[in-house]
Amino acid sequence: MGPMAPTSARDAVLAMARDEGFALARIAAVDEGEPLAPARATALDALAAGHLAEMGWMTADWLARATDPGAFLAGARSVIMLALPYARAAAPPADGVSRGRVAAYAAGRDYHRIFESKLRRMARRIREELGAAARPTVDYGPLLERPLASLAGMGWFGKSTMLLTPGFGPWVLLGAVATTLDLAPDAPLRKSCGSCTRCIVACPTGAISPEGHVVDARRCISYLTIEHRGSIPLDLRPLMGSWIFGCDECLDACPVGAASRETHPDLAPPSPDATFPPLTDLLALDEDAFRERFRGRAIQRAKRDGLLRNACIALGNTGTPADLPALTAALTDPSPLVREHAAWAIAQIEAREERQD
Repeated sequence: MGPMAPTSARDAVLAMARDEGFALARIAAVDEGEPLAPARATALDALAAGHLAEMGWMTADWLARATDPGAFLAGARSVIMLALPYARAAAPPADGVSRGRVAAYAAGRDYHRIFESKLRRMARRIREELGAAARPTVDYGPLLERPLASLAGMGWFGKSTMLLTPGFGPWVLLGAVATTLDLAPDAPLRKSCGSCTRCIVACPTGAISPEGHVVDARRCISYLTIEHRGSIPLDLRPLMGSWIFGCDECLDACPVGAASRETHPDLAPPSPDATFPPLTDLLALDEDAFRERFRGRAIQRAKRDGLLRNACIALGNTGTPADLPALTAALTDPSPLVREHAAWAIAQIEAREERQD
């Protein structure tokens, strides 16, 4: 098969994206110069400043490769950026139960699994039908999606560093397929957040810099509840509210896409408990029960001890005396991390009760 004209090839891959149900598909050209050089510089600055916290895999070498599509796929000329939407959470059940809150993207099936099958099928079709090399990735792969999505005109960087897309705002998940096809690219959007600072004001821990566009993971609730494995700093615990996995505060505050309620079916929560789980139920989970309950969900990334640690903090911030027996039982948990945060939570609830007397 001879080379396909860029327009014809573009139409073909966009049709593949539609076949897979992607709500957005855009193309970034990466064959000339270093289109991601600004993103690499920003990432290296964040690393040098300590803003990447303990995410040790994000070394300077890793960031250099993650901003070089040619290192991800030899001879890459285009990256097809793809997005699935999800909706912000509804209100929690008004039943008086102390509940945690899970970021909306993690309330349904693990998005990695959803993307993997779709992207692999696209890559296979590109190889078989268009005769070009193709390699897919979700966010665990060495390729930074948001800079590529911005380059492809899918959206622009908000002050929260989230990608803001017309129509959906920050409420999208991203995947990518790099290919050696020479595809007609999309143009970047000429948009910005202007003077809006709603995400900055909304961040409970002040993780977003006052000027925006810089996030310090050491203060970010999403990082603390998912990636951080140790004790949560005492000064940050009261600021974490009821979040037990991720955080949507900056997304909820963003006016872009605020009216969107579209959700890919696999990303929709199966029940209110998936988004707002009863916290004392979580404290009763042993390792096997944790794996079984969260099988096929992104929450597994927090690990059992991390999730129970987070549940203790949420109870310390929002719990009532009715939650004290579960927290007292957690004082004998096999994990020192859980025991420490359970003791803190008990002290917080008791102090809150004393102030109300």
